Amino acid sequence: MTNMFSSTKERILGVAEELIENSGYVNVSARIIAKTAGISVGTLYHHFPRGKMEIVMAIGEKYSEILGMSEFLADPDADPRVWLRKNLELNQKKRAFITAMEIEAMSRPDEVQALINENIKKRKETQKSLIQAFKMMEKFAGKKISIEKAKTMQKVLKAIMRRHVVFGNHFGSDDEFIDLFLKIALAVAED
Repeated sequence: MTNMFSSTKERILGVAEELIENSGYVNVSARIIAKTAGISVGTLYHHFPRGKMEIVMAIGEKYSEILGMSEFLADPDADPRVWLRKNLELNQKKRAFITAMEIEAMSRPDEVQALINENIKKRKETQKSLIQAFKMMEKFAGKKISIEKAKTMQKVLKAIMRRHVVFGNHFGSDDEFIDLFLKIALAVAED
């Protein structure tokens, strides 16, 4: 039974991602996702009780895995610029999806934060990801930092990267964006 649910859930995510990329987030509804996936709307809400917002967040988690944070952190000589570039390129490739995440985050910030908090409590993978993100921010800063500073750096990275991607080189070229983020990371680490 679990395998059936798992494959249905994956099909929902795949269909939703494709629809968002092809039609734009605002033109895609839970009903359209369900119809395209060949399931009932009830089945969609069984897997994703919060509907489209929860689907978008689940797709976002998948992207985090693709970025290979573990491999980056395992290499003590890894250049943060390489990982930042990889992250930026993935975000640019998935611009329609990043826009969808921004729409949700800006239109329903409390619900999005509540969903993030629920996922953190439920999933060990998410907790592992948070620990990795903390280590990543320390690597960017080039030294040990507090959890609060790491959270600030991560929020800044997400915010400016999404704006750079959504609004098209909002902070100059990609190299200028990476330089800007690393300067901000160092400034946050120094406070």
